[in-house]
Amino acid sequence: MRDDLRRIGIIDIGSNSIRLVIYDTTPEGGYKIIKECKYSARLSEKITKEGRLEQKDMETIIPVLRQFKEICNAFDVETIRAGATAAIRNAANSSEIIAFLSEASTIPIEVISGHQEAYFGFLGVINAFNVEDGYVIDIGGGSTEITLFRGRRYQHSISFPFGAVNTNLMFGQGGNWNGEQIQKLETYVLGRLVEHDWLNSTAGLPLFGLGGTVRSLGKLDQKTRAYSLPNSHGYTMASETIEHFMNTLPSMPYDKRKDLDGLSKSRADIIVSGLIIFHTVYQYIGASQAVISGEGLREGMLHDLLKPEQPVRDSALEYSLNTIIRFDIRTSKRYLDHINKLALSLFDAFKDEENKAEHEMLIYVSIMLHRTGSNINYYQSKRHTLYWLMNSPIRGLTHRQLILCAMIASYSTKSRKQKLSQMYKDILLPSDEEWIHKLGSLVQLSIALDSTEIGIVSGLKANLHGNTLNLDLEGASALLIGLEDIENALKAFKNAWAVKVKLGFPSNV
Repeated sequence: MRDDLRRIGIIDIGSNSIRLVIYDTTPEGGYKIIKECKYSARLSEKITKEGRLEQKDMETIIPVLRQFKEICNAFDVETIRAGATAAIRNAANSSEIIAFLSEASTIPIEVISGHQEAYFGFLGVINAFNVEDGYVIDIGGGSTEITLFRGRRYQHSISFPFGAVNTNLMFGQGGNWNGEQIQKLETYVLGRLVEHDWLNSTAGLPLFGLGGTVRSLGKLDQKTRAYSLPNSHGYTMASETIEHFMNTLPSMPYDKRKDLDGLSKSRADIIVSGLIIFHTVYQYIGASQAVISGEGLREGMLHDLLKPEQPVRDSALEYSLNTIIRFDIRTSKRYLDHINKLALSLFDAFKDEENKAEHEMLIYVSIMLHRTGSNINYYQSKRHTLYWLMNSPIRGLTHRQLILCAMIASYSTKSRKQKLSQMYKDILLPSDEEWIHKLGSLVQLSIALDSTEIGIVSGLKANLHGNTLNLDLEGASALLIGLEDIENALKAFKNAWAVKVKLGFPSNV
């Protein structure tokens, strides 16, 4: 591990599962997951009628926590933060449980309050999406947290003592449901929602979903649609999709449901109770769409630990890019910013006003990440860049934008003869094919102009007259190395933009 990194372990003792995630973190608060372990404990099911977790059930958790501690030691973890949520928080003997688990495992464990759980979930979401306003819902095994945020700032939250596991026990029959049971759970959830005016005060906002219920629904929908980019984070479900699930999953027998492609057998029984909670909340708040977040409570605990004074980033995308560059790109940010400056000077000549902001963002991200593939193989870096970006932890982009950035960043002279958008036509717009070629060739030309990476081309002036682009390069030195790269990039560029190019080199060349 590099000397400037700090290794942190986050343990989430939830109502359904206990999970350890180990992160490498930077001084700026960036992080990268290096290990994850999970144990399905279903603590909610072990809580007695008196609301207690008995000694014998506490003892079943100790070997898990001790093994997590051994894993942390093996990975040289410096700091462990462990938190217990609803099952233990709401237990009648909560203090007794925490004291016993902390002493027996030698891991200090804190009780995460309902307010904290909602706040941490919000931190996980807000730092993973470039969104101003929305709701967050976190459906756990024993609780459900809902948060409203406006202008990227936390506004309200509430933690309800019902989740996918305990409501399945209260209202379901071993995973099988009838109409009367569904209605009873809906009525029960609605009865708690109406107690909080802010929950239905702002209709039309997206609902960001955390937890296994929402992820499972997303996977089921992706399988049904044969979705071409099977990433959970950022996947969007429309209201019609959620209604479809409500019309099909609850009435499906448990034995049939557990064979559904995309649904884990361990979740086949509790998916219905989680869905009913989710659907009821979705309708009540008047959400516009559901968006799956791959980051939530654990990442929120980490953000709060690393930057407690300022845990919310102004831009999830910029924060994500800076973290990736720090961890995975072997070049300087100054060089990447220089290439972006050249690219934007070139792009400005074409007066693209209609989609200017998005296109400039696509150029920027593509340039920042175009070197990622060289970590695998320098000579085949473009194809590795394509794969890496398609499966990357970039935050702040839609799935469509992620695909576009991957194709633009990995663009080559051979790309101009290919129909690149075909594989992802279910996600991309018809107009995106043209822009992949235009922006891809522009990015590659900008990179070629400084292929030495020492800034020989310090700037450029680009003026479009009719279909002729006058491109004058600026610099103090003779451009000797990389001329062939420029020539090859110009061929693709002229083809994509349908222009002739008059190239002027620095005056001393």
